[in-house]
Amino acid sequence: MKKILVNLLALGLVGGAVVACSSGSSSSTPAIGPAAPSATAVTPPAGFTIPAGSASGAAFALNSNQIALPGTSGYTTFTMPASLSAAIAAAPGTTSAVTVTASGSNIVVSVPSGANTLTYVLTPVAQSSQSQSLQAVATTAESYTYESTVATTNLISIESSGTSVYPHGLVFGTSESLVVLAPNPGAESVSFPISGCTGVSGTISTISAAVVNTVGYVSVGTSAGSVCVFSGSTGMWTNLSSQAPTGKYTPGYVNNFGFPSTLNTGATLVGYWNVGTGTTNIYRVTGYYNNGTPTGNGFLNTTSGAAQTTTNGTTQVTFTNVPSTSAISSSYVDAAGNVWVGTTNGSVYVLRTGATAWTNTALTGATGAVTVQTNGGTSGATATSLIGGASQSFAVN
Repeated sequence: MKKILVNLLALGLVGGAVVACSSGSSSSTPAIGPAAPSATAVTPPAGFTIPAGSASGAAFALNSNQIALPGTSGYTTFTMPASLSAAIAAAPGTTSAVTVTASGSNIVVSVPSGANTLTYVLTPVAQSSQSQSLQAVATTAESYTYESTVATTNLISIESSGTSVYPHGLVFGTSESLVVLAPNPGAESVSFPISGCTGVSGTISTISAAVVNTVGYVSVGTSAGSVCVFSGSTGMWTNLSSQAPTGKYTPGYVNNFGFPSTLNTGATLVGYWNVGTGTTNIYRVTGYYNNGTPTGNGFLNTTSGAAQTTTNGTTQVTFTNVPSTSAISSSYVDAAGNVWVGTTNGSVYVLRTGATAWTNTALTGATGAVTVQTNGGTSGATATSLIGGASQSFAVN
């Protein structure tokens, strides 16, 4: 398994036909310590249309079977099968009914189809450096069909490996299980009930995946604040949230995950999860992996401005310039471990790796909710907001 999705909405990959972006200024609040994020507006290529109300910034050119996604320095175009273009054209509202998310290096496009949902997983094909700037990135595609009411979480795409018990397929959560769905035409499924996670409570609310030392892990958050991790090597669940010391974790609705790949190496575990509705706290857990089993031994609330004691019981950490927990609209953790937050009032915050001071910037012209997501690179993010009723994306670094 090598795919990951953290409740993201778009992916821009390095190595495609990148369109020059228009400049966009940003205003920043003064901050001591790490630099405030920069934000540059990016625009899709000519002939591509962003659906009305889109939170992802994805743009379509159905007549040429292409999709364009915002990335590190502009939009990257990708091919998609004609069958997907036809399904989108036939959907109610056409492109406005389509959702686009990222799963590792894959692009996940979902389209309503009667009582079912049709999901395509597009995998970009590596290109030579000479052709990268000349044409859209080619993709291979797999499709999946399932009842729309079955999947209650975000979608991730996984692949089997010699060290993983997972079959290849599309993964989503139901109220009680992880489901791995095989591609069409078979569309067979395998379920992993969360009842196997000791002490779990609530129903599944979000899922995430990571690969550490060739072992695949799928994390599940629940409506009651449980965080359970299923190991692809042992086939066993671990309740990570139950390992938090008293007073270090306040359970609530878990709505997002992030396990940065460059920090989860060797035996080291570093993860983030969002908890709450209305008010959102972002917790950081640190620990280790041992024989395919994750263990958390350090828990900090990165959105609390109060002094907190670290694992050793003596060192205190205080996070500063924290985003208002009532104004957090979205979050994303990039591969380098930087935590990005989009607010309800047009701003982007970042807690850079190793820092305790959050910094922030206001997106030019944005006053509403901001969605932050992967930009396809190791660090930075794409931020998207509705400005004047139109979706506008920014490359933030």
